Amino acid sequence: MPVGVGIDIIAISRIRDVLKTTGEVFINKVLTPWEQQRAGTHPDTVAYVAMTFAAKEAIFKTFGIGWHFGVQMTEIEVHEGKYGEPIPVLEGRFAELAAERGVSRVLLSLSYDGDYAVAVAALSGGQ
Repeated sequence: MPVGVGIDIIAISRIRDVLKTTGEVFINKVLTPWEQQRAGTHPDTVAYVAMTFAAKEAIFKTFGIGWHFGVQMTEIEVHEGKYGEPIPVLEGRFAELAAERGVSRVLLSLSYDGDYAVAVAALSGGQ
């Protein structure tokens, strides 16, 4: 049963500019330590950061909440499955909200091309 859906698109050049101006501050606010390490090994670090940021924004939107709910971007971590598929892992307040809403799975699709990264997320309840 669908519980929520979200989408986000971001210009990779925007992330490149943010990284030049705020760098580590932005990275620490958005990426977990594991994701930071992964970014360093990705063939296109800026695209990886952009896709991960878009993923977290899309997941945030699936919950239909504001920042006043006490969530942090680092409470979402995006892993890769056996076939390279993105697998979001929720921690902290995001995990609590998911449990409160009966969310059993977070589905995520990511892509980038040219200057854009896009993410689509859906929350599923039940099985």
